Amino acid sequence: MKNIFIKINNFIKLFLIDRNSSSILLLYILAPILMGSFTDLARAGDAFSLPIHYVITIFVAIIIYISLQFSITIGVIGMFIYLIFLGWLRRLLIPTTGFISNDPITLVSLIVSGVSFIRMLTQRKIPRFTIVSKYINILSMIMFAEVLNPFQGGIAVGFGGIIFRLVPIFWYLIGLSYGNRDVLSKIGVTVVICGVAQAFFGLNQTYYGFSEVEKFWIASGGGTQILGAVKNIGVLYRSVGTLLSFSEYVYVLLLSAAVSWCFVINKKYIYILPLTVIVASLVLSSSRGSIISLIVMFVTTMAVQGKNYRSWIPRLFLAVILAFWGLTFSIEKAKNIEKTDQTEAIIGHQIKGLSDPFGKESTGGGHVTLIVNAMLTGFTNPIGFGLGYGTLAGKLGEGSGGSETDYSDMFLALGFPGGILYIVICLRILINICKYWHDSRDFLALMSIAILIVCQGQWISGAHYSQSMILWFIVGGMDRIIWFYRKKEKEIFIHENK
Repeated sequence: MKNIFIKINNFIKLFLIDRNSSSILLLYILAPILMGSFTDLARAGDAFSLPIHYVITIFVAIIIYISLQFSITIGVIGMFIYLIFLGWLRRLLIPTTGFISNDPITLVSLIVSGVSFIRMLTQRKIPRFTIVSKYINILSMIMFAEVLNPFQGGIAVGFGGIIFRLVPIFWYLIGLSYGNRDVLSKIGVTVVICGVAQAFFGLNQTYYGFSEVEKFWIASGGGTQILGAVKNIGVLYRSVGTLLSFSEYVYVLLLSAAVSWCFVINKKYIYILPLTVIVASLVLSSSRGSIISLIVMFVTTMAVQGKNYRSWIPRLFLAVILAFWGLTFSIEKAKNIEKTDQTEAIIGHQIKGLSDPFGKESTGGGHVTLIVNAMLTGFTNPIGFGLGYGTLAGKLGEGSGGSETDYSDMFLALGFPGGILYIVICLRILINICKYWHDSRDFLALMSIAILIVCQGQWISGAHYSQSMILWFIVGGMDRIIWFYRKKEKEIFIHENK
C-alpha cells in the first residue's frame, strides 16, 4: 500500500512542480467539456456529424502531440488512456452524431505518431543505433513499399494498412528516442489501473447487460461477439469494456495481469488485489486463448527467476507441470460449483475448450491450420498481398481475412521476406530483454518479458489500438535502456583493461 501512495505522490509532484505539465493537465481536464460543446453542434443536423468527428480528432491529436513535446510521460499515458476509452467515446457520440462506420476518431494515434515520425525524418533523427532498430527500419521500408501492392484490392487498403501495421512501428521509434525508466515505470502503474477499470466495466456488461447505445453499436456492426443463447436471459454478448472490440478488451486485461503479476513476484503484494480482479474478468470473458497466454506468462516469468541460464530450463519444466496440474484441478472444481445462468454459459464454454483443446468443442485445431497455411502462402506469393491485407482496412477493398497471429499475417501481407524478418525482430527483442534481465535483474525487463509473452502473436494486431501502441513504446524504451546499459558495460571494461 505504501508503494502505491508513493507512486501517486510522484504523479502529483510531476504536475505541481512542472508548469508545462500543469498546463497540459488543465487542458486534459477541459478537453471533455470542449468536446461536449462540439457534439452539441451536431444536433443541428446530420450534415454536421462527420465534420464534428474530424474536429474532435484534430483537437485530441493536437493536445496529445503538444503533451509529448513537453512531457513524454504525460503524452504517452494520455495517448494510452485515450485509446483505452476510444470505444466508449465512439459509442457516447452515437445519440448526437449517429453511427459512423469509418470513424476518424480512431486516427488520433496515427496522426500523433505519424507527425512525430515525419518530424524525425525531416530532421534526419530516425533512431538506428541498436540492432533491433536497424532491422525495424528495413521492415518499415518493406511495409511502405507494400502500400502499393495491387493484390490487396486497391490503394485505399494499402493506406488503411498504415494505421494497423506502421503506427506501432512509429511508437517503437518514439520509445527508442525518448523512452526512459521513469516513463516506463509510470506506464506499468497506468496499465494496472486501466486494467482494473476495464475489469469492472466488463463484469458490469456481463451481469447487468449493455446499455441501449451499446446495443445499437453492436447491432450496427460493433466489435463484440455473441457467446450464445442463455436460458432466462436471451443472447449473451462478450464484454468489451470501454474498448472497440472484445479482442482488444481481452488483451488489455492480459497486459494488466502481466504487470500486476510482476509486481507480486517482486514482493509488492498489494498488487494481488488487482491481479485477482483482472484474472477473474479474463476467466469470465470466455476467452480460452487468454487463459493459455496467462499460463505461459506465469510459467515463463517464474522460470527466469533462476540465477543463471542453466537453471531456467528445469524451472520452466517444473513450472509447466505445476501450471497444467493447476489448470486441470481448477477445471474439475469449476464443474461442481453452483453458478448463475451467465456464469454457467461462460464457464461451460471455457471448460469444453480447455479440457479438449483439439476436440470438436474447441477451435484450437482450426487456428493452427490457419496459421500454418498463411505462412506457407507467403512462400507461394513472395511479394505478399499488401500492407492492408488481413486488417480492418480490407473492407475498403475486396476484403481479406487475417490468420489469427501477426507472425502469419506478416507472411500474408509482406511475403516470406517480410514475414521472416518480422519473426527475426521478435526473437531478437525477446533475447535482448532476457539477456538484460539475466545480467541486471531490472524489474522493467521482467515486466517487458511478461507483456511480450502474454501478447505473443498479437504484437502488431489490426485493431488492438491501445495494446499495440503501448507494447511497442515499451519495446522501444527498453531497447534504449539496454543499449545504454551495454555501452556503459563496454566503457567500464575498456577502462579496467587499459
